[in-house]
Amino acid sequence: MNVLLASMEVTPFGKVGGLADVAGTLPKALKDLGVDIRVVMPKHLSVQRVAGELTRVLPSVEVRMPTWVSGCAVDEGRLPDSDVPIYFIEHHQYFTREGIYGPPGGAYDDNLERLSFFCRAAMAFPNALGWAPDVIHLNDWHTSLIAAYAKTWGTGAKTLFTGHNLGGAYQGTFPDSQLPMTGVDLAHPLLPKFVGNGLVNLARLGLVFADKINLVSEGYAREVESPEQGAGVYDLIIERRADVSGILNGIDYDEWSPRADKALPANFGPDDLAGKAVCKERVQERFGLPIEPNAPLIAMVTRLDAQKGLDLIAEALDRFKGFQFAVLGTGDARFESLLRQASKRADVRIWAGFDPTLARLVYAGSDMFLMPSRYEPCGLGQMIALAYGTIPIVRATGGLADTIRETGAKANGFSFEPYSSADMLAAIGRAVATYADRKAWMKLIANAFACDFSWDASAKKYVKLYEATMGKK
Repeated sequence: MNVLLASMEVTPFGKVGGLADVAGTLPKALKDLGVDIRVVMPKHLSVQRVAGELTRVLPSVEVRMPTWVSGCAVDEGRLPDSDVPIYFIEHHQYFTREGIYGPPGGAYDDNLERLSFFCRAAMAFPNALGWAPDVIHLNDWHTSLIAAYAKTWGTGAKTLFTGHNLGGAYQGTFPDSQLPMTGVDLAHPLLPKFVGNGLVNLARLGLVFADKINLVSEGYAREVESPEQGAGVYDLIIERRADVSGILNGIDYDEWSPRADKALPANFGPDDLAGKAVCKERVQERFGLPIEPNAPLIAMVTRLDAQKGLDLIAEALDRFKGFQFAVLGTGDARFESLLRQASKRADVRIWAGFDPTLARLVYAGSDMFLMPSRYEPCGLGQMIALAYGTIPIVRATGGLADTIRETGAKANGFSFEPYSSADMLAAIGRAVATYADRKAWMKLIANAFACDFSWDASAKKYVKLYEATMGKK
């Protein structure tokens, strides 16, 4: 089985969000299952900085745009610690830029043209290599045009569209006046399904044309059928329900291992937590919190955004008492300003920005990890926290509901369902009370370490989904 996974971002070559982590780790598990999996992404400026030596496998590939002929070069590398090939589409005008999608806080004016080019190049280069994918695995709206091209060009390749986040702000909308740039047939009978109100919606386009559709957790696949969670796309999810599935994302436990993580001042595991105490002290020190080993330390590593529950934090912050609170993240200036003001207190701190090394320390050194998301398609933070023996406190939505349970012999965290600051505070209160019970807390930590959210099980489900996609008429 030949599979080409297309993504605008892939860890470690270019990353904006969790999509990059999935694109950089799932292929390794698929390779282990015997899939001939290959990855393609643009050669962003970040690639040139981190990829090291690459092999130029195609010095020139013709890429036909709607009204002109362009071209690209293709370099080949490997995903770290694997034999998975990754191909980089080089086009200096489109991709040699500081940002993947735009400058900080913005978007490039020519993004639809850039994406159209990348999707067309991704379709063109395999033939030049003498390799043909059976399935092209598309990741979010950035690559959805491939589904339309595969259908209308009759290439023989089937397409699977994975929606990592179908929230209203993540559907890829552009003025419909730009649609000719894509080369999509303006007389296509399905056009009204993804063009309307003066906009073309690329997420909807992918949902219309892809042979199969996948969401990144079973819970999220159910939730996006509702107008609240699936605003802008829920009608298509319902319409194509027979072709929609949910497969939980996973994490790479070789990468996220407290026993081997070189970013930590001390390593640890389930049988020896002394190193976790050292990490906690270092977190308190780095954030300027009082060095109190017995004070519950709750942390967040997050984008400062309402989707991530920051509006609940804003409502409840003056009632955060009886624990220390540390936030690592950047995003909405309103929330950053609020947290800076709150940092005048002794027990609240924000580190504005993102530091991947500090993030690892926070995962390792915190007692609890807060994710009060309005919605969360999958979430990787709670899985990483569990891997470091840090107990999640989450809102029961999407992948958070699929991975965190508060009751039973395998309880591994705390959760709340109504989206309210009162319910969030109640869950935090239960966590802090349990923390005071040493025996109960040690049991939670043991359960956390016992969790297995590796890619192994999910990769097997993807193989079956690829097979189903190949058989799609």
